[in-house]
Amino acid sequence: MKSKTLENTIYMIKNWISWDKKSLIYFLIKVPAQVLNPIITAYIPKAMIDCINNQVSIGELAATVALLSALVAVTTWLAPFMQELLFGSERIIRMRYAVMAFNKNLNADYIQLESLEGREKNQRAGDFYRSYHSGSVNFIEILNTLCICVIGIITSAALIYKIDFRIILLILATCVAEAIALHLLNKAELKTSDQESKVLTKFNYFYNLSKNTAAGKDIKIYSFGDRFIAAMAGLVFQVEKIVSHYTKTDFAVSGVRAVLNLLREIAAYAYLTYLTATGRLSVSDFIFYFGIITGFSNWIVSLVQSLSLLERYSNECGRFREFVEGEAEKNDSKKKRAPERVNEIEFKNVSFTYPSADAPTLKNISFQIKKGENIAIVGENGAGKTTLIKLLCGLYTAGEGQILINGENAADYKNEEYFDLFSPVFQDYSFLPLSIAQNVAAKTEYDKSRVAAALKDAGIYDKIQSFAHGMDTKLIKEVNRDAQDLSGGEKQKLLLAKAIYKNAPVLILDEPTAALDPIAENELYLKYNELTDGKISFFISHRLSSTRFCDRIFFLADGKITESGTHEELMAARGGYYRMYRLQSYYYKEQGVAL
Repeated sequence: MKSKTLENTIYMIKNWISWDKKSLIYFLIKVPAQVLNPIITAYIPKAMIDCINNQVSIGELAATVALLSALVAVTTWLAPFMQELLFGSERIIRMRYAVMAFNKNLNADYIQLESLEGREKNQRAGDFYRSYHSGSVNFIEILNTLCICVIGIITSAALIYKIDFRIILLILATCVAEAIALHLLNKAELKTSDQESKVLTKFNYFYNLSKNTAAGKDIKIYSFGDRFIAAMAGLVFQVEKIVSHYTKTDFAVSGVRAVLNLLREIAAYAYLTYLTATGRLSVSDFIFYFGIITGFSNWIVSLVQSLSLLERYSNECGRFREFVEGEAEKNDSKKKRAPERVNEIEFKNVSFTYPSADAPTLKNISFQIKKGENIAIVGENGAGKTTLIKLLCGLYTAGEGQILINGENAADYKNEEYFDLFSPVFQDYSFLPLSIAQNVAAKTEYDKSRVAAALKDAGIYDKIQSFAHGMDTKLIKEVNRDAQDLSGGEKQKLLLAKAIYKNAPVLILDEPTAALDPIAENELYLKYNELTDGKISFFISHRLSSTRFCDRIFFLADGKITESGTHEELMAARGGYYRMYRLQSYYYKEQGVAL
């Protein structure tokens, strides 16, 4: 992980300047204004006393005070005004980093989005941009503080040096010790953050599930509420333990810093008083240097704190960069263009193991399918049916073996063009907060007649037309107040319409009838040959009776295709397919006679 403070600081500076150049001007005005303000303020009493001691005229005294006061007023006004302008830049920068993470999620390997490790990395990366108090937002302010401190320290040191350089050494020694203490605190904070992100990933899962309308029914009816609360309470307890350990470290470091600060101030001010008492400093110089030493000490402390915060934000930035720069997208520039038609699909000894799994989900899968074939994939839950389809679609990459499209390795094709070969309808799905037509077309610009035809083929056109806005009806009530809710069966039909509209050469239906009533299910079976004409199609279903119209049936068990053939052939073989079919058909019989 790229977590070096300097490297990540340069990275953040480059992004800042490239994204919002005008804010650099605000920055360059604010810094000198903040440096000059306390120095001029400290100088005013000395100037007044010196004028009085030198018996200058009232007019000259008034002019001196007026000029210095005007400078204080201008610097006092400039600094916060420039800061307000910088606040806008900070918000822009935060959103830019969020877009980078968003883009990474959109283009990352699908399996990384599914994996626990991938979700934890995403969670840690979000610490850098998610809130208005994160590193991406506060970086400019910290950089501003650092510049002010450096300039202020140099200016103050030059003035203090005239008195005694040992005061500088004393202050520096205590500040170095404070810096070491803060560095240790940052290491503890980084460890704490990593521990918290693992717990928060689980917490967010339960939280999101608690407000999920689909899960809400089971939570209420089956009284899962107490279990949810118990689970979340357990996670809160884990966070409390993690935070408690960090708090103890923070308390110890704060105590050390308080002692160092006390020693620094007592020693510096005592020595300044000694110089004045012995006549080595005038009263006016005492007042001036008292302010300068105070400013010098404060700037040093602020510098140490800012460097500590910069280290912390650098750690956040490092985790963010690890996420957005790690596991770089596959370079498509050297890959082949995907074909427009699919004449043949072949799996050659394909195996696949999930990153967190000990054993492969699919083992040595081999088959060959020609254009025009309808293939049913059946088997028990967890047999690997959906995994096989995700491999075919390019969402997963085979660990062993090859997937061939028209005799060419699928991995050699450009990703985006390869995705265009498939029209899948998966069990898990999401709609966008757009109109029904835009969801079907998967585009904001679309052919209305084609959308209407797809809705008709999916058997939901009449229902959509009954809505006040027809195909222009919005979905997702969380975003659109006038959105329309759809039933499970209506959503499934809409997904089918989406696949029909895309009209890809390979149609994939993963449990497409699970939420359909018997009439709608029968209508789909009747239209199936029409929908799949001239295509390769895959039909995944637990209802084995629905697979009889397919040309071939693959029966998966324990990650392998254990049986392959037509319905009649598999029934005659009296294997796993036969036993599952007989079990299901039992419930469609009355007194031993098939209905």
